[in-house]
Amino acid sequence: MNQRIEELVTPIKDDLTSGAAELALQAITALRALMAEAQHESPEHVKGLLVEAVQALVQAHPAMAPLFHLGNTVLQATKDIRDTPSLIQAADVALDQFETKLCESAAKIADQVYNLIPPGELVFAYSFSSTVVSGLLNARARGKFFRTVCSEARPSMEGRKLATMLAGAGMEVINTFDSAMGLILPQCRVAFMGCDCVGRPGIVNKVGSWLLALACKEQGIPLYALAGTEKFVADERFFEFEDHERPGSEVWKDPPHGVRVLNKQYEPIPFNWLAGVVTEHGILQEGDIEKYISKMEVHEALRIEGAFAN
Repeated sequence: MNQRIEELVTPIKDDLTSGAAELALQAITALRALMAEAQHESPEHVKGLLVEAVQALVQAHPAMAPLFHLGNTVLQATKDIRDTPSLIQAADVALDQFETKLCESAAKIADQVYNLIPPGELVFAYSFSSTVVSGLLNARARGKFFRTVCSEARPSMEGRKLATMLAGAGMEVINTFDSAMGLILPQCRVAFMGCDCVGRPGIVNKVGSWLLALACKEQGIPLYALAGTEKFVADERFFEFEDHERPGSEVWKDPPHGVRVLNKQYEPIPFNWLAGVVTEHGILQEGDIEKYISKMEVHEALRIEGAFAN
């Protein structure tokens, strides 16, 4: 890998506490930096850098659909351009448009979350999602009082980041460990989580989401996944998370001989365990997903062998 690309992508790859939308914003900054440094290179070289950087970003977090869509948007916008200044300008425009879409989606989702929070009640939030944070803070800013409960979200502990951010904004937060979900959930009226991708089979999110969804289903607590349509993918890309495994040392630094530590951090959740997927287009159910599955052409550098384009 190009050394500069590695320098830009490694912090994103090693970030285990940010949500998919937040990582996409970091990726936008990285790609802008790469383009700014390539102004005097040939168009062929710049395109090669873009392809390598986008592939590295997608591979860094293969479950996180916004990184794929961001990269695909930029590669598609620049593929037919033959001179470097126009190529960099097209990349900048594509990055600006994608960033605007992320922000507008989050704002529209936040307005819907407001209506889903019963005033004066406990609300459960899992893992870390900038979209969830935006929704909860928006509801509080508009005068709705409630308390938030969250668990640590092991092994990366991003639930602590969520608790810290909400408490820093003046909200009352209760934080506990993941295996205590069953004790606290019966006291909650609604639950929220972000998600990393949405497809026909369901959603993919941080490990622990399956148990949360099952517990909510059993106890009759509505659980909503918050996701802009930049997280929607076709079937072949939905299952990319299955091959993604982090080093076991992140969970147990020095396990005894004979112990293999499994550190897979994503898992699927079926739609029928959710109250709905809250998007910028409204709250969607399983039957609504089909029309929002992206039909965009996938750049050849991002196509999965043997699969059709999205």
